[in-house]
Amino acid sequence: MQKILLILIMMSLSGCASFGRGVAEALLNDQKEDTRQCEIQGTPLPGINDMFKQNKVVKVMMVHGVGTHTPGYATRIRENLAKSMGLNVFSRRDKNIVLIDPDDKKTEIGNLRVTRMQNETGTKDLIFYELSWSINTSTQKRILDYDTSGLYEHKRAAFNHTMKKFLDDVIPDPEIYVTDKNNHILNATKQSTCWMLSRSWEQLEPNKKQICTVSSYNQIKDLTRDNIIFITHSLGSKILMDSLTDIVNTVAALDEQEQIKQRADVRLILEELQNKEMTVFMLANQLPLLQIAGPQPQVTGQIPSYCSKKGKNYKSRVFKRINIVAFSDPNDLLSYGLPQEFVDNYIDSRMCPEVTNVNINIAEEISVFGAGVVNPVTAHTEYDNDDRVIEMIANGTQNLKDNEILSQRCRFTYFK
Repeated sequence: MQKILLILIMMSLSGCASFGRGVAEALLNDQKEDTRQCEIQGTPLPGINDMFKQNKVVKVMMVHGVGTHTPGYATRIRENLAKSMGLNVFSRRDKNIVLIDPDDKKTEIGNLRVTRMQNETGTKDLIFYELSWSINTSTQKRILDYDTSGLYEHKRAAFNHTMKKFLDDVIPDPEIYVTDKNNHILNATKQSTCWMLSRSWEQLEPNKKQICTVSSYNQIKDLTRDNIIFITHSLGSKILMDSLTDIVNTVAALDEQEQIKQRADVRLILEELQNKEMTVFMLANQLPLLQIAGPQPQVTGQIPSYCSKKGKNYKSRVFKRINIVAFSDPNDLLSYGLPQEFVDNYIDSRMCPEVTNVNINIAEEISVFGAGVVNPVTAHTEYDNDDRVIEMIANGTQNLKDNEILSQRCRFTYFK
């Protein structure tokens, strides 16, 4: 589509049919090898398929980022993952949960859509949870509606108007999140996690509008049992990390209460959680940008102390490890890598974070009058349709040499 648009622009600018035909032939015959970069820096990681070896049921939650999203937005990445893993048996109907704010018990704060995908033999059972929280920002963003209405549309070039609509839809979301006094977006994530942990597919009703009231202790207990993968996009990375930090603080609070800590069942759960490893795939990661306006976690700069077996706080860690896979396209103006300095100072040490950075070109570069151009919107929004990204989520990087797509198109730098 970019090439076709470029052809039309050049033809209209030149006013010369022969020149337009020449440009069109040159572009359409330009079948170059895919030279988009893909650099993975970190440690080998398991993917969803590896988790099926431990338990036939794997739960995956998707948390979207900036911009207005309606239920069903994750269909493409869900189906791409299913295709990659050979999951071709889908639930006939999705199960939708209208999320209610647990604080006031009446405000709708989002929607959780749940889909089941299996292989034909039933040895792989993927439950996909799609969180939509845009209901919390849509009303406030209406203050900018006039800016992209007919009052101004005719005064802008078509491309600039499209970009203005995009920016007016995405820029307010981070500001609304960090100033959200009612914590509606964060509560939507916590409620989604509660439903995911406390109910099996069979236990979920087709349509539900109710608060998940499972206690923090029981949620933690369920967390130790389930195989879980999180996928986030842009602002979703910050929302999820805040939610995981809240879990860490909850566990730490339990651990500090001697009366509770002495219970054998509590000690067993806390020990199981300390051997729990989870992975978060962050598409268009924005943690550094969004941390600017936020406070630091309670415990930072102590990863070796909590996560090394010889560390003095090793017995007080919360998780064995949280694998964070940060995808960023250098041409995506709204994504960032995660340097180790950031991990040390702005991610809670008690969750034992271990980061893999994936520097990847999502959008293709095209040449316009001799200059390289990349669509920044495509670079920000098309991670879910890139086969390299899908392969990393579905199959991980532990067997990179055996993965035809990743071994041929990505370079892996190992960390020890």
